[in-house]
Amino acid sequence: MRIWSDVEYVYRCLADTRRTNAFEAAIQATVKPGDVVVDLGTGSGIMALFAMRAGARRVYAVEIGDYLSQSARRTFRDNGFESGIVSLQMDARNLTLSDVEMPDVVICEMITTGLIGEMQGPVINALRRSGVIGKRTKLIPSYLRLKASLVHVDYGFSGFQLRFPIFIDYFSGRFERPMENLSTFADLCSVEFGEPFNEAIQARANYSIIGAGTINGLRLESTTGLAANTSLADSTSYCQPVIVPLDPLEVNVGDLVSLSLNYTMGRGFDDLNCDLKIQG
Repeated sequence: MRIWSDVEYVYRCLADTRRTNAFEAAIQATVKPGDVVVDLGTGSGIMALFAMRAGARRVYAVEIGDYLSQSARRTFRDNGFESGIVSLQMDARNLTLSDVEMPDVVICEMITTGLIGEMQGPVINALRRSGVIGKRTKLIPSYLRLKASLVHVDYGFSGFQLRFPIFIDYFSGRFERPMENLSTFADLCSVEFGEPFNEAIQARANYSIIGAGTINGLRLESTTGLAANTSLADSTSYCQPVIVPLDPLEVNVGDLVSLSLNYTMGRGFDDLNCDLKIQG
């Protein structure tokens, strides 16, 4: 079973002020005084604290990790919210209305680019099936959009060629590898968390090549909706853009290339399948 409970990464999320401030603003705009809030994968506990500060009557902070759950409980106590926040150490997919009151707002930040690596999709769908998420439940984030472009990237590391997924650098917030864009971006898929959705992604796109060269990477980027008219794309710890290695394909300017991208949310790169073909 895949469990995301990495303490270092949770700290990076907490310290990523662009991400944290965006979620604080979204929670402030969404949570109303007296609301019941469920925070799935509470991690450091910061989202639960934001919900209490926004006026929530009760927050259920769900966390599967031993250390993170204990740390969050201590944080809630230290900040005077131990009576308002109920800590639940469990797999969020198993949550039912016997564990929590029917929530007005559900916060679930188990987000990676394209929902490839974390459990956002399976968790949201499990809670919809169990009735914890209903038609009137407000979700933060509310949606995710995925787009992709075709690139040539340098996979050289220490004198070796390592065709390994390349992420933006934590500190600079940029790709640190030499890279050439061989196409513009194309939209691949959109997921509305408030509506039923399929965890199996089958995305198709067509590209007109803008630069001659060798395609050897697929650059994936996501944007999420946090509250009304508010969205957040990538930051150093959130929806990090990634370049997925592809089998090399020689192209010329004006070539039309079709992309097929298939994977299931939460299963990671093991389940990712990409196929490129020149049309005609």
